Amino acid sequence: MQPSSAAAEPGGSDIRESPDPRPPSARGRGALRAVTTVHAAALFTQAVLAGRFLSGDYDMLTAHAVNADVIVAVGLVQVVVAVVYWRRGRGPGRPAAVSAILLVAEAEQAVLGYQRSLGVHVPLGVTLIAAGLLLLVQVWRPLPPNPVPAAPGDAGSVAGKVPPPGTSPEASRPAQDVS
Repeated sequence: MQPSSAAAEPGGSDIRESPDPRPPSARGRGALRAVTTVHAAALFTQAVLAGRFLSGDYDMLTAHAVNADVIVAVGLVQVVVAVVYWRRGRGPGRPAAVSAILLVAEAEQAVLGYQRSLGVHVPLGVTLIAAGLLLLVQVWRPLPPNPVPAAPGDAGSVAGKVPPPGTSPEASRPAQDVS
């Protein structure tokens, strides 16, 4: 990030960091998409394995336990990839935060499963699958375009400016002579 001069803030410094104008790393985004897809698939598989166990296929309980370890391992990799994409790849930070929360919840979910606390284990599992799928949708959505900042001293430029709330973009355009 490049420092830019700005008015001093109370209790702060007179130099603020401006956002990096470069787009996020495509390679980092691809890695995040890949690991998040694998993670979501493992979460969905966990529900299938639990359902098969409840249907009478008792060997699926072992597969369910093994898949729990896979989910936590992939969740850890996802946190690392999401943090690297955020910090070094200039991507958004939300996937890193959500991934970290998911990892903590997944570790607790595994503990609850081994303790046979099904009253919490089942609803938490449903919540984890929903959160994993929502994160998957988020990382596969296209990123919003970066606004082009106006050049310093370019008072007439509208690049990077947003009209005030309650007004239309047309209201901020200069009037044209129709004669």
